Amino acid sequence: MQTDYIIAGATGLVGTEVVKQLIAQGGAEIWCLGRSAPGPESANLHFVPHSFTTSVVWPGKKPTAPIAICTLGTTIKKAGSQAAFRQVDYDFVVNFAAEALALGARSLHVVTAHGASPKSGIFYNRVKGEVEQKLMALNLPALHLYRPSLLIGDRKEHRTGEKLASVVTGVLSPLFKLPGLSSVQPTPAEALAAYIIKTSRSALAGSHIHSNLQIMQG
Repeated sequence: MQTDYIIAGATGLVGTEVVKQLIAQGGAEIWCLGRSAPGPESANLHFVPHSFTTSVVWPGKKPTAPIAICTLGTTIKKAGSQAAFRQVDYDFVVNFAAEALALGARSLHVVTAHGASPKSGIFYNRVKGEVEQKLMALNLPALHLYRPSLLIGDRKEHRTGEKLASVVTGVLSPLFKLPGLSSVQPTPAEALAAYIIKTSRSALAGSHIHSNLQIMQG
């Protein structure tokens, strides 16, 4: 049976991997919302231009009771200010959740971050925690929040910290197996995408937070 997916952030590090894996596995109709189309070409891949500031304009056919995956995210440096960062990582995510709810989405899957908390003294983690809190209040049939550590992978944009993390991970990988360190091990985008897809195919209802340790264990 074919499953409909809607994805926000399909051109980012994790979103690109989610799309690639869904296409490879088959059996899914994939709708990608955003400013630019994802790279791969497939008969079951549909791009819908969307700014996340207004309602989606669907080109005729639209997904039915889809699985919604949101991998939207930026950095304060790229966004230019805390306000611009919050718009992407909070407002756009909440707007996407509202669209998913209107479509009768069976589940919503959102990538936040390790350390997310509305009480955090770190602005980045605080926004991630606040958006988690807001999403939980929407009473979706199923909500899954993923808290990876520093994401690593083949990113189109250059981020020095992530490149360094990738090198360090290779050298210190045995140490990350020690108690207390496994939870902060840098997270490969490929592993996170696989875990999200696996979870999305379960019938687990309610709200759930998936730690980096759970993600790395698959």
